[in-house]
Amino acid sequence: MNKFMKTGLLAVLSIVLVAPSLTTPASAKSKVKVLSSKNVASKTYHGSTGNIYSSAKLTHRKYKMSKYRYTTWTATKKAVIKNHGKKGTLAYIKSENKSGWIYKKYLRTGKAPFNKQKRLKETYTAYLNTLMPVNGGDKSTPYERSYSEMASSIIYTWDGNYGEDGDVNVVRKDKDALLNVYGVFKNRFSGAQRSSLDAMAKKLDQQEPYTDNVDAIISSMDTFSKALSTAVEDLS
Repeated sequence: MNKFMKTGLLAVLSIVLVAPSLTTPASAKSKVKVLSSKNVASKTYHGSTGNIYSSAKLTHRKYKMSKYRYTTWTATKKAVIKNHGKKGTLAYIKSENKSGWIYKKYLRTGKAPFNKQKRLKETYTAYLNTLMPVNGGDKSTPYERSYSEMASSIIYTWDGNYGEDGDVNVVRKDKDALLNVYGVFKNRFSGAQRSSLDAMAKKLDQQEPYTDNVDAIISSMDTFSKALSTAVEDLS
C-alpha cells in the first residue's frame, strides 16, 4: 500500500471514529416525563403567549397562543411534567374544535377580552347592510369605520326631511330600516338606556304608516334616531 493510500485511509477512519462523539450530544435531548395527570373542575381561561401542544409530552406544537388572545378556553385536566430536569404544570384546554396542552403559567383566569377592532368591523358592515334599503330623506353613508361616523349617519338619514308630503311606502321602508339598524346595536346597551330605546323601538314598530299618520311616524323616527345616535356615539 503506497503512502498516499495509507494517508487517505487514516483520514477516513478518523472521521468514522470521531463522528459519533460529535453527533451524540445533539441527539441526546432530554425527554419530557409526565409525572401525573388528572381531571379537574372546568374553568375558563385566556392567554396571549405560550405554545399549545398535542400531548403532555410536548412532542408537537399545534398552536401559538399569541394568535388566540381573544379566544376563551376551558381547562378540564392538569398534568405535572419534568422537562430538562425541571418540574412544570400543564393544563389541557379546549375551545370549540381546538384543544391541547399548555404550561399553566401562560393562562389568565376568566374570559378573553373582546376584539374591539373585529367587533367594530362587523358592526360597521352590518350597519351598511341595513342602510341599503333606505330610499327616503337624505341617506348618509359613513366615509370611515367608526362609531362616531355611524352615529352621524343615523342622524342625517332619519332627520325627518321628507318634503311636504311623505310617501307612505317610502316612510314604511325607512321605518323598517331604522328598526333593523337598532337591531345591529341594541345588545350593546343595557340598563335604563336599553329600556328607553326598547320602548321607543316598540312604539315605532306598532305604527303602521298610512296617509293620515305619516307625519307622526316621521316625527317618531326623528326622535328615535336622535336617541339611538347619541347612544351609538358613546360606544367603543
